[in-house]
Amino acid sequence: MSAAKTQTIPGLHMTRLNNSTNDSSSWLNDSVAMENGYSDKSNRRLKDHPAAPFKPTKVVIVSKSSMLEYELARLHSRTKKHYSGIDDKRFVSELIKRHANIEELKRRHAQQADYIKSICDELDNHNIEYKVVNRHNYTTELVHWSDLVISAGGDGTFLTAAKKVRNGVPVIGINTDPIGSEGHLCLTGKARRPAGEVLRQFLNNEFRWAYRQRIRVNVVKPSDSTLASPSASSSSSSADEEPETVRNGPAKEFKFSSDDEYSDADVNIEPRLALNEVFMGESHAARVSYYDVQIDDGPLMKQKSSGMTVCTGTGSTSWHYNINRLTEQNLKEVLDVMNRMSINIDREMDDNILEEICRRYNDQLVFEPEAQKMAFSIRDPVFNATFPKTASRGFATRIRLKSRCTHAHLILDGSTSIPFNRGAEVILEMYPEDALRTVHLT
Repeated sequence: MSAAKTQTIPGLHMTRLNNSTNDSSSWLNDSVAMENGYSDKSNRRLKDHPAAPFKPTKVVIVSKSSMLEYELARLHSRTKKHYSGIDDKRFVSELIKRHANIEELKRRHAQQADYIKSICDELDNHNIEYKVVNRHNYTTELVHWSDLVISAGGDGTFLTAAKKVRNGVPVIGINTDPIGSEGHLCLTGKARRPAGEVLRQFLNNEFRWAYRQRIRVNVVKPSDSTLASPSASSSSSSADEEPETVRNGPAKEFKFSSDDEYSDADVNIEPRLALNEVFMGESHAARVSYYDVQIDDGPLMKQKSSGMTVCTGTGSTSWHYNINRLTEQNLKEVLDVMNRMSINIDREMDDNILEEICRRYNDQLVFEPEAQKMAFSIRDPVFNATFPKTASRGFATRIRLKSRCTHAHLILDGSTSIPFNRGAEVILEMYPEDALRTVHLT
């Protein structure tokens, strides 16, 4: 086995191996012909395929920024002052003025660094070349260079890592903060296991492949730049995040505040992929969203609401679930109305039964990440003589939206924002070849 050579580059930690190869395209060639979750080479569902031996040679590690790093970048951008690092006395003084818990921030920063070191050490043990990046220097070129992407953070970091992957490169997540992050998309969720141990299990091929379907967002007609909200970019809490100009088009793409965002300036409005959900609505929560919507082959209907979400099976446990879930309070109020209408139920409804009914109802809101369907939810739909009743939620394979809004956006996975004002049109669809390749440990 060739010896590893280590080279440090600003913003990157790279371990170089001699004679390493990269062939992540073989999976794509085999899977691009998938149709309805099946492979042309087999009559078994892809998610049930046993994991063939997988030996990555080039890995990109996408690390989340600690709160200390985030605050350092934010202050530098806002004040234009140069800080030597997180231990700079001027920086620490600024944090103290804001009553920040310095010791806790340093502890969590060190915890993230320890997780990254553990991941790198395990890759070194397997003589695997790697690069460590954050959201700002994570690029499509790095994805093409690699045959594995590791997300080191929470679910937001995983979404950041996944959004640039289009060539079948697998993405796996290591939850570096099991207490503070749900880690729903990560290998071990909230379980507190050493990162090296988890990665070792993966590298020993103790897993099965999983394919998370994604929504293809195709803006067939962009917004007129004259209608784009001039304040849209100010909604980000990160002062170092500037709006991006979209080449060959009048629209601009703005980044909203999120735990993990990426920088991808000067790009065309080409189809984007969303792993969790797409939200369409006015940027100001108090404004009514006005648009036309077509579900599958149904009629194009005018609609007013507080916006619309469209999610995948992966996203069905998140925003979609919380929009539509039934609470014990609502159920009890419905039963009280039924009682006043003399509609009797034969048994006493105690708190345990109410809780169980809600649990079973809410469980059916969640569907498989591999499912070739999207779930839509209309938030606070307006129904009157002008806007007749339509389904406020349901499933679809194709959704067409035409904007009648004035300051609206399409929000992909909570971080990427595309202006969606009057005249703009978007088509949301699912294609088997867009599925994100990830794993479940066994």
